[in-house]
Amino acid sequence: MYRISRYSNITGLKGWIACLLLMLMPFAQAQETYGESDAPVAAKALDVEIRTSNPDEMAYIIRQVLLVNYVKEHHLEATKAEVDEFVAKKQQADARMLKEAEARREKDQKALQSESLTDAERKQLEGELKFINEMLKSRQGGDDPKRAAAEEQMAKAVIEQWKISQSLYQKYGGRVAYQQGGAEPLDAFHEYFKAAQKSGEFTILNKEFEPVFWAYYTNDSRHKFYPEKEAEKAIDTKWWLVEPQPRN
Repeated sequence: MYRISRYSNITGLKGWIACLLLMLMPFAQAQETYGESDAPVAAKALDVEIRTSNPDEMAYIIRQVLLVNYVKEHHLEATKAEVDEFVAKKQQADARMLKEAEARREKDQKALQSESLTDAERKQLEGELKFINEMLKSRQGGDDPKRAAAEEQMAKAVIEQWKISQSLYQKYGGRVAYQQGGAEPLDAFHEYFKAAQKSGEFTILNKEFEPVFWAYYTNDSRHKFYPEKEAEKAIDTKWWLVEPQPRN
């Protein structure tokens, strides 16, 4: 049985990235049960029995079990070259962010020396400076092997999610939604999971939880979509390699 000590209720691409280290490795090792042994069985996905009283958690685990399997079946694993490219780009972005943060810290420190600041202005500057200092402190030890390993895991997750999106979009088409972590072929995911349920790859045993699983794909108010003519380009774009727009 596999247990986790905390659960993040995150859907879509962002969830794949945020919870990779908690979710991916256990399912790659074909664990038979997810959750606490005394929790009710909510669903089954491939060889995984999902025990939980949380419908959002159930939905998340079903998706991750199936998508990890999809990567294996369709040989979509991230290559070393792809991971190295991602990490190098991230490190460039991190260096740029640190440089900007250090410049902002210097500016705030000088601003705080002014005697003309109102109490509200001083409080705002002090709060911003505290945030910057904490952020810079957290970035110390950039050569930490654990951090490097985490960056590689994140790179692998992002790249494989992008490959899944490309694969499903090529098969099903449909609308593409904006996401923080790149374009998401929402309709294609919907069709894929409908086909997976029909073929028995997953079964939701607690029928009260079923609407929660499908709501992400059927409630359009939760999403903003790319114009149809831009959808394919958005899906094909490796968004993590796109250069940020210069700030004015």
